[in-house]
This record gives sequence, C-alpha cells and structure tokens, in this order.
Amino acid sequence: MSIFSDRLTALMKSKGLKQKEFAIKANITESAMSYYVKGVRTPSGEVLARIAKALDTTADYLLGNTDDAEIPEAQKELKYLQRNLGKLDEEQLKKAQGMLKLMFNDIFEDDDEE
Repeated sequence: MSIFSDRLTALMKSKGLKQKEFAIKANITESAMSYYVKGVRTPSGEVLARIAKALDTTADYLLGNTDDAEIPEAQKELKYLQRNLGKLDEEQLKKAQGMLKLMFNDIFEDDDEE
C-alpha cells in the first residue's frame, strides 16, 4: 500500500464512508476507487482534488507532503471568497480589487495593470 491509499482509507473510515458511497460522493468510478484504495494507482490532479474536497482535507495530506489532515481555517475562508467572487458584478469586483490593493499595497506595488 502507499501513503495515499493508507490515508484515503483512514479518512474514509473516520468519516464512516464505504468505498462505493465515497466513489459516488467524489464522482469517480467504483473500479478507479478500488485501485486507489489498494494502492495500485494514484489519481490524476483533477481526481485528487475531488477526493480531497470530498474528504475535507488537502491533496498534500493525501500524498504525504504534510502530516496535517486539517485544512487551515484561513484557507477555507479564502476558498469561500473565491467561490463567491463569481456572484459579484463588474463594479463590485473593481471595488474588491481596490480594497485588496489598499490593504496589501506591498504585494501589488509592481502591478502596472491600471
């Protein structure tokens, strides 16, 4: 078995998910799920992202790049904001951009877009 399959299996177990129901939740085939659990294959980036999201963890944790399975709260908040930016109209986006530039001017000081 691999780190990925060990961590995948452990997280599924801790969340009370069976292989079949998790495959549905992560939108992957049962046969692919079987390969991942057995450690025969590691998923592609897109599938890995869906698996991590469905388990409320990070791809880095699943791949063994970190030992922290929890998603940092700040990262959760940023993902929430990123998902909801699409709801803003052009004027609201410009206001948000202006606020970010004011708050983080050291990051944006080299930005010549406008």
